[in-house]
Amino acid sequence: MKRFVLLVVSSTVLFAQDFSNMRLLEGLNQVQKGIELAKREEADKKGPYHFEKAKANRDVAKILASEMDEVGSRVFMIKSFNALSKAGSGKLELDSIEFITQTEIKKVKRVEYGEYGEPLYYDEEEGSKIGVEYQKALGLDISSLNAGLEYIRENKAISCAPAELARAEVYYDAMAYELSKPRPHITRLVDFYSKAQAEINSATEKVNIAKEGNLECYTGKPFVPELAKVEEPTIRPTLTPIPSRIQEEPLMVTARVHFDFNKSNIKREYIPLLNEVVKVLKENPNVRVRIEGFTDDIGSKAYNDRLALRRAQAVRDYLVRAGIPADRIEVAGFGKERYIADNATPIGRFTNRRAEFIVIQVPGQ
Repeated sequence: MKRFVLLVVSSTVLFAQDFSNMRLLEGLNQVQKGIELAKREEADKKGPYHFEKAKANRDVAKILASEMDEVGSRVFMIKSFNALSKAGSGKLELDSIEFITQTEIKKVKRVEYGEYGEPLYYDEEEGSKIGVEYQKALGLDISSLNAGLEYIRENKAISCAPAELARAEVYYDAMAYELSKPRPHITRLVDFYSKAQAEINSATEKVNIAKEGNLECYTGKPFVPELAKVEEPTIRPTLTPIPSRIQEEPLMVTARVHFDFNKSNIKREYIPLLNEVVKVLKENPNVRVRIEGFTDDIGSKAYNDRLALRRAQAVRDYLVRAGIPADRIEVAGFGKERYIADNATPIGRFTNRRAEFIVIQVPGQ
């Protein structure tokens, strides 16, 4: 039986705002459609922690889209679909997480605000202001945040406070994404920090109540008060489960990485997207993909066919270096054909210069 799987959403550089907004809206609509389908198939009951992560990742994607961070928005769309895959298959394990370090916080540069509230960045080093003192001024106590997140992860929040844990981890992940940039957006970083801290506090409260009261979500055993009369369980007829459409109808989302004119090297802004693809493929080891390369209409067909193939191979090589077996990846180059935009404009030609991922095998159960 097929599992609910995903691949990535397309990504374009923000050369034309209206064009970019349209593509982002299309991706966000796909995410929402996936969440609604998963809800109908009771993925929220099969895997509540992962289902809540799907919703929280969607929310972060919307935030980043509203602030014109297209690559970031699409990274969190991918994360949302991956979480839906896990929720639909009933996975109950915690996701792995890489904790933010003090060194990453120190990379944040000093910022002040202009007359209209716009952030003014300064690149010069300012000693301790960039480190602990500036961190405290922003309210980013990363050590306490790490300790709180680790505590709820280790104390059954996945069963006692799955929604709060899921949202805390997603907002924490959003912080890590922001910090990965050469110049993090300070206001956005602080907002994600505040949201993560609020969810951790709420989860901690629920975990402590469950822990002190020996509740079933914490102990794994039904709570039976001493000397209480235990009634015989009501016998109910066994129902034959109906196959879930979420397993039969995997959601396919086309992935695109775009290239500069006459180039096959991967642009830096697509690295977060490709890293998310790597994560998805590692978590779905039976999925195989084909990467198809394309060009615009400039140049001869023979040359463009070779360039298209080099673009597909460049993406494949990145995945292989990241640990994806080469035998799970096919490549093809199509050159001057199958355009998806008008070659009469620069943005149209840029859109056509692409490499696309296509799922060619869905894992079975």
